[in-house]
Amino acid sequence: MNGSSLFELIDIVCDLMDRSGIVYAITGSVASSAYSEPYTSVDVDLCLHASPAAVESFLKIIPGRLYHHDEAIRDAARRHSMINLTDNQTGWKVDLSFMPESGYLAQVLSRRQEIQYGLQGKSYWTVSPEDIILMKLLWRKDTRSLKQFENALSVMRAQRTQLDWSYLHAWADQLGFRNDLEELKDAAGV
Repeated sequence: MNGSSLFELIDIVCDLMDRSGIVYAITGSVASSAYSEPYTSVDVDLCLHASPAAVESFLKIIPGRLYHHDEAIRDAARRHSMINLTDNQTGWKVDLSFMPESGYLAQVLSRRQEIQYGLQGKSYWTVSPEDIILMKLLWRKDTRSLKQFENALSVMRAQRTQLDWSYLHAWADQLGFRNDLEELKDAAGV
């Protein structure tokens, strides 16, 4: 699939979120690419907050192009877990992560930023660069994934002078990966 197909899918899904009243932000490798060097991704990751009414509104307008299961989406929203949609035309997946209502992940969406993507320069809500770094380190905490570390490193190198370091340090301490953040800073030359 080419990049324009990816942005077409992002446009469709973000429009559905806006029309349903769901608060969302692009995260994962697509967001990392917006703040640093481009990465190849096999899916689009969105984190979101959604009321039960917004979820029902969303379910009513999902086009047939996106394979989904209504009850699985309702359940993911209730349990604050992840579910995916699959684009029947391209095979791309959209991972929807319903964020919890407390703790670190609950506040990520309050810091989201509108970022321009793609050739057409459309803007979409995107997780902040600090939260991309923290989320990548959080996902890496259990898996020790080199890919997560490299994505976070790329964002840190590109955004180093604009990052809110007190925010990064405070959450790294609370989440229990301050050593990983320091390792990342050393690798980035910060």
